[in-house]
Amino acid sequence: MCRILLAVGNGYRMRPLVEALIKSSENDPYKAARGKGSQHKDGWGYVLVSRDSIVHYKSSKPIFEDDEAKRLMNSLPSFGALILHSRAASQGKVNSFNAQPFSYASPYGYQLYFMHNGDLLKELILEGLKLPKDKYEDVSDSYLAGFYLSLFVKGLDDRDIVERLALLKPTVRTSLNTGGIMITPDQEVKAFGTAYMAEDYLNDPLSRNYMKIMSFYSADLFAVMSSTLERYTFIPLDEVENGTVFTVSVDFKEEKFDVKKYELSTDATSP
Repeated sequence: MCRILLAVGNGYRMRPLVEALIKSSENDPYKAARGKGSQHKDGWGYVLVSRDSIVHYKSSKPIFEDDEAKRLMNSLPSFGALILHSRAASQGKVNSFNAQPFSYASPYGYQLYFMHNGDLLKELILEGLKLPKDKYEDVSDSYLAGFYLSLFVKGLDDRDIVERLALLKPTVRTSLNTGGIMITPDQEVKAFGTAYMAEDYLNDPLSRNYMKIMSFYSADLFAVMSSTLERYTFIPLDEVENGTVFTVSVDFKEEKFDVKKYELSTDATSP
């Protein structure tokens, strides 16, 4: 399982959270408490969207050993959208392909960048997509989840995004903690993030500490992130209720964003 960060808004304000993810990846006490080691060292990556550019980077190196992490810290724009992922592999080979975020060209005319923290029933997703198992033995389950979304989310409408994410719930073995950015050719941008863990883990304190998602919301920054970041930042974070989806409409011309919160359900109405 992995550590993730989705942030929209002021880049200078994102910086402490990026630093916290790097430190969380090198020493994660919540992971160690579950007897799974203390590091997320199986690759990392990010997507950074600003007014004039999209940067997508992936590496099989640990984030805490890669100089690109420092460059990211120094290149955060005055306003942007960021998804950042540090991997602890559960399915799929450890290589740059399986590092996240993943990128997909949707047949509906948008680009999707997607990351996931958790463990999914890969066979169920392959069955639903009618794909041969032998071709995807070395591929991450997270890649297939994003591939599914790129094929079936028809656009940047909140209802469609939430309902399609909710349809992944039966495939969840541990958690469906996600972050994504969708971009159309006319520069419409929508970000989304989910917080969901299976009931068995929700009721286990060690697992809950590890898998829960935290959030921060102010006038100039919205962020959702893995739990361990709370150990490495003084920014006040709130625990996100299990089964929550956030969507964020991003306006780069006006440098503003609009956050909406939903229940992770096929009936995508605001709670």
